Amino acid sequence: MSKQEIKLLTKIIRELSLYMLMHGYRKFSLTTEYGQSETRFLLKVQGLEESLKNHIKEKVNREREIEVETYGWELVGDVDSHSELEILGLLVDYVEISEDGEDTVLTFVRKSMYKEKK
Repeated sequence: MSKQEIKLLTKIIRELSLYMLMHGYRKFSLTTEYGQSETRFLLKVQGLEESLKNHIKEKVNREREIEVETYGWELVGDVDSHSELEILGLLVDYVEISEDGEDTVLTFVRKSMYKEKK
């Protein structure tokens, strides 16, 4: 994995955490699962409001843009809280939202676009 890809993944983690804290959630877990074909970010939070679920789906489920990754990924985190998800939507392929008892699990998926060198 390239240094730029590692930085990008850590920015995504940072922005997901920041977004939750900015919206008043103080207890959540974030797990990252890195694989050769994709990286998954599993965000588990109790009592996530329906309006936030809809907002997250709307802002994140959009077309990923390689240009942002290549030239503008440094911008992630330098915008206000309303735009953060829009930029994250450009860096991940999709989000799945499911329920696990009282918890909501948001799974952000970023498919690998590059072959790793061995």
